[in-house]
Amino acid sequence: MSKVKAILLLFVALAHCSLLTAQSQSVSESEPVSESVSEMLHQNNKVIKTMLDYRYKGGSGAFERDFFVHVDYNKISRQSCTIGTTIMMFTVHCDGTLGEFNIINPLNDHLNSQLQKFFLMTKDNWNECQNSDYEYFEIPIVFTIEGLETDAIGFITHYDEEIGYPCKNDSYFKEEFQKFKEKKPQKALKALDELIRRNPYNDLYINEKDNLLNKFPNLKK
Repeated sequence: MSKVKAILLLFVALAHCSLLTAQSQSVSESEPVSESVSEMLHQNNKVIKTMLDYRYKGGSGAFERDFFVHVDYNKISRQSCTIGTTIMMFTVHCDGTLGEFNIINPLNDHLNSQLQKFFLMTKDNWNECQNSDYEYFEIPIVFTIEGLETDAIGFITHYDEEIGYPCKNDSYFKEEFQKFKEKKPQKALKALDELIRRNPYNDLYINEKDNLLNKFPNLKK
């Protein structure tokens, strides 16, 4: 495993460990993201910036500009309140050729297609490298609505105007989970899935989902 990839995985592991100490708290009682986890995610973004500054022609600023030119947070996605953090995982070999591309926490087919096309568009924009540590990238992208309150943290955040029915803040889904977790677990699970889609790095949501599924095994079917 490359050193850079190991650093990225370490940030996720450390975030997991720090959040385990808060497992006894409920989603509504705890902070959305602890300061330590928030700091780790910001440090992770610094690692990504350093890598892009080295590998991408024009640096991380050019990568972000190209992203906004080629990736459209389309009207249908905004109308349906498709909000969340999708993670681009890809490899660019040291000779500049593109390698494997994956999307973690996909939001919808349109955005998946946009991200894949953007990655392919970058094929002539990579500097060569001498060390395979700089071949692997894991870049979180947040798609959200202007003014909406969410604890998601991405390397790139794509804000756009709201269209149609107002989208809900994170607090709404936390309240929904608390309201329904005992009597209507299916609705509670739906609220947790929305929170996880918005912030897949927050283990509090994932732990609460595991607890809910263990308590109500029929939800797994």
